[in-house]
Amino acid sequence: MDVRYPGMRLRVLALLVSFLAIAGSGCRKAEPAREAKPQPPPPPPRPTSVSDAILNEFVPNEAGAVMVIMYHRIEANRPNNEMNRTPDQFRKDLKDLYDRGFLPVTLREYAENRIDLPAGKSPVVLTFDDAYRSQFAYLDPAGSEIDPDCAVGIMEAFSRDHPDFKPKGTFFVLQGGSNPPAFGQLGLVGQKFAHLVAIGSEIGCHTLSHANFRRLSAQGVAKEIAGGIKAIQAELPDAQVTSLAIPYGNIPRDPAARKACVDGTADGFTYHMSAVALAAWRPTMATIGKVGKVGPFAGQFASGDPAAIERVLPDPRQATKAGTLEYYLKYFDQNPGLRYVSDGLDTVIAVPQSMASLVDEAKVKALDRKLQIYTPAPVTPASEPRKSATGGSG
Repeated sequence: MDVRYPGMRLRVLALLVSFLAIAGSGCRKAEPAREAKPQPPPPPPRPTSVSDAILNEFVPNEAGAVMVIMYHRIEANRPNNEMNRTPDQFRKDLKDLYDRGFLPVTLREYAENRIDLPAGKSPVVLTFDDAYRSQFAYLDPAGSEIDPDCAVGIMEAFSRDHPDFKPKGTFFVLQGGSNPPAFGQLGLVGQKFAHLVAIGSEIGCHTLSHANFRRLSAQGVAKEIAGGIKAIQAELPDAQVTSLAIPYGNIPRDPAARKACVDGTADGFTYHMSAVALAAWRPTMATIGKVGKVGPFAGQFASGDPAAIERVLPDPRQATKAGTLEYYLKYFDQNPGLRYVSDGLDTVIAVPQSMASLVDEAKVKALDRKLQIYTPAPVTPASEPRKSATGGSG
């Protein structure tokens, strides 16, 4: 190329580069169009009301009363009384509850109003105090086989035969300090705690030394609770301990000490109890209810205060007296409209008009639930009989 014409040389070079670029692009394979990733379908809208069919069939009442049962020993060589239930009688208790439409929830689930049951079913809370060996025992030192006659073994066997009856209980353990190992088998405490959590049960605090709270100061109460929780978490670090059973049911006299049963700090450890159980003597209303000093229905039930949950005590010797499991099984047979009955939805709290005045609407709002007050359809001789909580007619 003649250097005397530099402008022409530059134009030729530019044309050559353009030609090569066009030729190269024609040789490349065309990239396939990218397919848009399929988007998951939007979640279905949360139901905001219970259907008339469910209301009329099951008559849900999520402001009703709940039985929290207090067990101690489960031993065959002791009589049935307020401190012991034989294994056979405990099996019968589970069957009696199941046949009446009761299904277990933990005390935490009840207190926090996280009761997830099918429509028409009623919650019951099985609690066990003091961590006796008969509540949870292994047959061998390695912990490979659960004693079929201990409480956990009986509950699991019953659940295998009745899958909707989960082996859920709340076990108030004594652990740490001078106490023997919880459930009475050295070296197996952590394994037992982990097993209880795995099956859906709850580990609760029964304090460090089973001290009488009646005269304790706020700091004394806090030390007992914090020490008990720390001893549990030493065996199972991830254990969530939010339920307390006050020893002997003796509420502290000092107002500050009463507050310490729920919230407190001791030795650098801070706790919060969402449920505080007493020793006896009545079913307790749903925790979305108004709290008052006088229980509803002429004192037949305790008001729904999660910081003062009363329990019923199995005792066949007192079957005709209020306060026992035997009494309240018959009581709810005769007064089914007063017990808690699920509406089957975790977004709605359905309450008959007759119970509406008991509901604290601020609590319902805090739970992000919809309150549905309704009037049950009248039952007439010509209409179909309503299903009871057990699914039969009644």
